[in-house]
Amino acid sequence: MRHEHHVFHNPPSSTPAEVHAALDRGDLPAALDAMVGTALYGDGDWEELQELHLRLLEHEDHQVSALAATCLGHLARVYGQLDERRVVAALRQARTLPHTSGTAENALEDIQIFLHPRRARWRGRLWTAIRPWTWI
Repeated sequence: MRHEHHVFHNPPSSTPAEVHAALDRGDLPAALDAMVGTALYGDGDWEELQELHLRLLEHEDHQVSALAATCLGHLARVYGQLDERRVVAALRQARTLPHTSGTAENALEDIQIFLHPRRARWRGRLWTAIRPWTWI
């Protein structure tokens, strides 16, 4: 049995063209890194990036579609804006699929937290208040 140590790294900033190029040549690791690189740094057009990740949310490869959901959550954090109606509808649809349910749920939470911080704080306080086992 062989054990590998995986090292976390933030990929460099990337563009939608680099994502498409990596997908076109079938280089999945490079495509995944480029996807994250488009969402993390805030140096692109949020609308273009939102469209990219909405399209990738429907990609045939499960890793790509799951990461697209995560990247939509990153966009909410980095840019503080999205076409919320469209993105939330797409993520709710993605939440029904087994391979994207967890990442879509996390992205929806990120959108709630980063686009509506006051509402998220109150929801958290309410949730704590109605769960008496958390008072301890």
